[in-house]
Amino acid sequence: MKAFVEGLVERARRIKSGGVDPSVDNMLTITTDGRKAALDMRLVDTTVVPDETTKIRKAVERVSKIWQATQKQRLTQLVFCDISTPHPGRFNAYDEIRDRLIALGVPQAEIKYIHQADTDAKKKALFDAVNAGQVRILLGSTEKMGAGTNVQERLIALHHLDAPWRPRDIEQREGRILRQGNSNNQVYIFRYVTEGSFDAYMWQTLETKARFIQQVMSGRVTVREAEDLEGGASLSFAEIKAIASGNPEVMEKIRIDTEVRRLDTLRAAHFNQQFEIARAVRELPERIAHASEHLAGLLADINRRDANQTEAFTITINNQVFSGKDAREKAGEALQKCITSSLWGVVASELQHVGTYKGFEIAVAPNRLGRDFIPELYLRGRHTYQVNLNPQNPLGTIYSIEAMLRSLEKDAEGVKATIEHREKELEDYNGQLNRPFEQEEKLRELVSKQQEMNSRLDLDKSETQVVEEREEETITGREHLNGRRRARREAQLTGSAVI
Repeated sequence: MKAFVEGLVERARRIKSGGVDPSVDNMLTITTDGRKAALDMRLVDTTVVPDETTKIRKAVERVSKIWQATQKQRLTQLVFCDISTPHPGRFNAYDEIRDRLIALGVPQAEIKYIHQADTDAKKKALFDAVNAGQVRILLGSTEKMGAGTNVQERLIALHHLDAPWRPRDIEQREGRILRQGNSNNQVYIFRYVTEGSFDAYMWQTLETKARFIQQVMSGRVTVREAEDLEGGASLSFAEIKAIASGNPEVMEKIRIDTEVRRLDTLRAAHFNQQFEIARAVRELPERIAHASEHLAGLLADINRRDANQTEAFTITINNQVFSGKDAREKAGEALQKCITSSLWGVVASELQHVGTYKGFEIAVAPNRLGRDFIPELYLRGRHTYQVNLNPQNPLGTIYSIEAMLRSLEKDAEGVKATIEHREKELEDYNGQLNRPFEQEEKLRELVSKQQEMNSRLDLDKSETQVVEEREEETITGREHLNGRRRARREAQLTGSAVI
């Protein structure tokens, strides 16, 4: 298996140098082959005769022992495997596990694949059989045996034969057993890892992804943007090379790389935030001044309204004064007629004076709607306010005019609150402006450490560097050999020894 992984490095090197057509070989294919080799070498080389230490055989031994120990309670187990699903006529992990379990005494009827249930009815029947303890070992992939697989009632153990790409896939898998409705107070989860293979790297990567995601979800990382930590289905050349080296520093490098990515993301978010803060500091004073001007106009209009209060309702429409108890309805009808007649020959959006109320001008303007002009009604003091116009109910239009003027205090309170909020924002932003990134020094130290580790692991060299180094080693070796030959000839002539 280790020799096979070293061969993957050579394949990756050829791909990286651009000498291989992607349809012939690519990094995704290499990664898949590496994951298959970690599960069982027969998945990549059918001629291999494995010993007893393969991951599949270890898992089968564990599953068999738990099956035997829980016979009386008829407890059940799940086995997850994504990269070697059932395939008739070809070696695969599912058939290998089933055949070995049968050889150890497990009845074939108690072993099922989730893939055998290809309809909803078959899935329900299978799930019922597992919950009843009739099927005691169920094998499946994350996609087919994840969400919606409710077989938890008797589950005692779950086995991960491989590592998926995303932390959420682990949650989906383990969510089958760690859930309400399971009659067992204690359950077992096993993860099988082949030493020196892609396995350890995959699990370590899952851990670092999950930790970062958890930090974001819990609010401990204040980022607005982050790269897709769940994305990517292939390893890089550097990662494959590091795995093949077997160096324990590889896991430390993964930790450092993840932390550097996290801090880089935070740093980018910090600079984006500083840009937004600087823009807010530039724009807020003008927005505060505009709101203050608007508030001053509202307060002036409130004073205008209060200064023109009368005991009885009084309104002027088309130079005719309507006052008294029944004046509203008559005024509404007169306003409606005035609005209709005043729109003829008027330029669109041009306000036409039609009356006054409490010191405010009542004006009308046409609004084009398709080929027609729809009238719009306004009150104009320091500011201009649109009023709801109800052609079918002229009295309702008068009530809308009165309601509009009563709402001025509420509008003023809203604008005042906006001003106070913006002033507080401006104060806060001024305090945050030009603030440095707090973890800049830590990021520098980690980047420096990352570069040192890359150098030690030969992960910072381009293919050109690698070729140049190989050529240099070859030339140096030849020069050394030639030097030895010259020394030997001289020794033969002089009779001295060559050390």
